[in-house]
Order: sequence, then structure tokens, then C-alpha cells
Amino acid sequence: MDVFVYSRDAAGTEALRDDDKLLEKHWSYMDAFAATMIARGPTFAADRETVTGSLHVLGLPDRDAAREFVEWEPNSRAGVYEEHRVWRFDNLLGQTMWEFAGAAGEPRFLVVVRTTRRPDRPERLPAGLRNRLILYGGLRALEGAEPVGVALAVQAECRQAVAELLADARIGDETGGVEIHDWEFGGRR
Repeated sequence: MDVFVYSRDAAGTEALRDDDKLLEKHWSYMDAFAATMIARGPTFAADRETVTGSLHVLGLPDRDAAREFVEWEPNSRAGVYEEHRVWRFDNLLGQTMWEFAGAAGEPRFLVVVRTTRRPDRPERLPAGLRNRLILYGGLRALEGAEPVGVALAVQAECRQAVAELLADARIGDETGGVEIHDWEFGGRR
């Protein structure tokens, strides 16, 4: 089963983020999941320098493995994160972030839309959004099948452009909120 994990940083943990030993532990831990990784990377504040969290989308055997992935992740154990959102992920693009062939240098964004509506198939999305998608899929509760949202990663000029793409696509409904995070591809550098 594919799992979407968004871990939001706790306040005051910047020094932990700057610890090279902890960073190496994190990367080594993620190396063990490389074969099933769909997307990964840090989110940022609008300044695109201050880290606000981490995204990991990967295949795991079951719910227990998803819980263990979060529990044993080195940043989690060190207290970097304030909270984790863990959902099942329906990968509607059927690809990983490494298969995305977007324009170099343009910013990337992670979007989480809370909604009870199931997402449209990618081919039904407006071309302007569809051609910029890095990641796209439905979110469901870890313990059940009920939809809780839609997640996408998109490349666009700015946050406003992302908001316009979402409005054109009518993703979501009036029941939930929309989060737009500045994001970049993660992994060893």
C-alpha cells in the first residue's frame, strides 16, 4: 500500500535540522526505502529557506509498517517534528517524482486539499495543471477507505499560480481547507 506522510516541524528545532550527523542518519534511514519511494523532500516557509516539514510518499506493506516508518525515522526520534499526518495514497499518476520532466529552475509546491470528494482522473484535469503535476493522488484514512483529501506536487511560477491552477481544476469542495507548501525534491546532496 502507498502511504503519504507529511511531518510538520516543531518550533525551535532549527539546530536539529542543521546537525550533519542527524541528517546522515535520516538519509541512511531513507536509503532503506529507496526502492518504494514515490516522492520525498522538505517543505519551506515562503522564504524558501526555513524548513517547515518533510514529505515522504512510499510503498509499505501495511498500516503497522506505516506507523513504524514514522516512529523510527531519525528526525522523528530526535524531536524535529511536532506532528505527522499519515494517510493511504492512491497514486493516480502512477509515477515517481524522479520521472517528472519539468522546467529547470521553476519552484515546486506541495498541496494538500482536505475534501471528502474523490479526485478526478489526471486526464480529466485541465491541461495547465496536468502538465505541471509531479505527484497527484487521493488521500484516504489509514484505518479505513473513506477519502480525506487530495495531494499533489506541482511546478509553477509562484503560490498564486498554484492557487489559480487549483481553482481552474475545482479540486476539493467547501468542506476542507487547502494548504500550499513551498517544496523541493529531497534526497542526498
